[in-house]
Amino acid sequence: MPVPDAALKARQHPLVLRARHTARRSLDRIDNEPVRRARGLLKALKGSNPPDLLYLGDSMLSFVSPTDVDRRRLDTMVADGLGAEKSMHVVDGASFHVDIFEAYLRLLYGTSHRPLVIVPLWIRGRTAPFIEHPVHGHKKAIEKIRQVDPSRGAWRVRGMWPRPTPEKFEAFYEVPFPTVLGDLKVGDYVRPIAEFKRSGNEAERLKTLYAYHHGGLLLPDSPVMEGVTRMAATIRDLGCRVVVYQTPVPVETASALLGPELVTRTAASFAALDAAYRAGSGDDTEIVQSGMSFPESEFIDPTDASEHLNQHGRIRLAEMITDAVKRRQSSG
Repeated sequence: MPVPDAALKARQHPLVLRARHTARRSLDRIDNEPVRRARGLLKALKGSNPPDLLYLGDSMLSFVSPTDVDRRRLDTMVADGLGAEKSMHVVDGASFHVDIFEAYLRLLYGTSHRPLVIVPLWIRGRTAPFIEHPVHGHKKAIEKIRQVDPSRGAWRVRGMWPRPTPEKFEAFYEVPFPTVLGDLKVGDYVRPIAEFKRSGNEAERLKTLYAYHHGGLLLPDSPVMEGVTRMAATIRDLGCRVVVYQTPVPVETASALLGPELVTRTAASFAALDAAYRAGSGDDTEIVQSGMSFPESEFIDPTDASEHLNQHGRIRLAEMITDAVKRRQSSG
């Protein structure tokens, strides 16, 4: 059922959005969200009816377009496609990447239950702007979750720490990040993007934003790929069946802004991710080739350079994931 226009406008009012953001930040200071998700996962695994599937997801799961008639999240669409007889536990969050996924997966060692795992390979999650980000890198949360003894009570799993200092952000802006725009640093993108937004230079803002989000290149021998291999090895060691898919990239918009090299770079980055995963899985694990198959019309907002899909994109990706899960379940 469509959400009334008045309700949508109320949800999107700047004051409402700001209040929600402030509330989330306040909660995270006393009960960090990624750590909170670990607590929820342990409770689900140790409950009387543990889930058949464990869906580990990035922020794409939680976004829905204001104009969507179908308001279901991607994971809900997947669950609906699999039927009510299959239960699913979802662990997702902003900028969740393979390092935090691997930390969550370690919690399964505290139980004999082995759900089928659904996990994305996300290019941006292996780039410096996200791995090294003082907040979105989730380094403290990952360290905390890896220290959890999964055999003990879930109520013990808590984390709290203050927001990073301005000095940490300044250091982050000095992190090297080469893209199609050259051998630049993080701040060479972040600061101009903010300035272009203030001045109303939308063309340059979009070009710089897409370079920042999608203009990098993942190399097979890069140390950051070890996290992908480590996650795959953990899933293999646990003995869980798995469905892996590529988080879609808005390559149509990116190439229009920055040239056809963006398509080549994206294809190479996905190939590097796939190879790194298979290096840890020890077999020819099927990886759903969804990363470059979505047109601009299936993303929520091409002007924010995110991978978030609208209802048409979510429906199509959900079908690809659901089909892969059914194949994996039937193959044993």
